[in-house]
Amino acid sequence: MKKITLSIIILFILSGCNQIAMNEASSKYLDGKILVDNEEYNLILGYYTYKDKEVEINKLDSFSPIDVSDQFETLSVAKNSEIKIVLEDKSTFMMVNQWSENSEVKEVSLNENVLTVPTEEGYYVYEVIGKWKNGETTLVFDIDVN
Repeated sequence: MKKITLSIIILFILSGCNQIAMNEASSKYLDGKILVDNEEYNLILGYYTYKDKEVEINKLDSFSPIDVSDQFETLSVAKNSEIKIVLEDKSTFMMVNQWSENSEVKEVSLNENVLTVPTEEGYYVYEVIGKWKNGETTLVFDIDVN
């Protein structure tokens, strides 16, 4: 009976430690979302780097925003509509790159973290780069402008 009780206690402790480790790992990169027509969509994590006194993490797999965008459910949006980009509070700098169907890349400007959708119809992938004191994270989403 003591062995069963001890085993159960050990399982609870290990579960708690695992949850703490998962929470700590997720604090090493930014989470982000976009708001389109009052609907919220979570962005897809691309790559990230993190460094502090105790740890350095680099998730720099061969990264293509176009490939990663396959994990995001493409949103159909109207020309000139607005998309609000929301990153966690720890973000101190944000940059957004737009990838077009012909793989042209350009940095787009934001107005108070709001992106204005292009006036030209087509498929676009957006790479949101958030930087803060300890790291950098890239998040991805894609849209179909009609």
